[in-house]
Amino acid sequence: MSCNGCRALRRGCNEGCILRPCLVWINNPKAQANATLFVSKFFGRTDLMTFISAVPHDKRPALFQSLMYEACGRTVNPVNGALGLLSTGNWHVCQEAVETVLSGGVLRPITTGVSGGGWLFPQGNQSTSEEFVGDFEGTYSGVSDRRVGEVEPKLLNLF
Repeated sequence: MSCNGCRALRRGCNEGCILRPCLVWINNPKAQANATLFVSKFFGRTDLMTFISAVPHDKRPALFQSLMYEACGRTVNPVNGALGLLSTGNWHVCQEAVETVLSGGVLRPITTGVSGGGWLFPQGNQSTSEEFVGDFEGTYSGVSDRRVGEVEPKLLNLF
């Protein structure tokens, strides 16, 4: 019987299927198909199969989950991806994106309505991801509390 991943990709499935063990962390068959399609569209079907086959069998579910989170993170935050969401304290946005994909929803990059989009930065205790979006004038670099575009202080060479 064909696994949900192979069925979604319309490829032949057999006893040694490399996708089947990757999808055990997803309970719903429809969600397994949605996840497989999303990750394969993001990374490419051939590259996905290459990634999975290069990893030991016991690590494949973790790899697929990691690829899923990275694909969702890159989709909603194209510049910094999942790592950028994690480092700015907005990991919940990535988790919500994964839940959206698993339920069959469509992801869009987070924007503010201005051309070029917006950046995420922490601003205290907000309850929704939309409240984290800022504009280009008041963005933070995510590395320090200095504003982007400020002049870096110069060190004097006294010797």
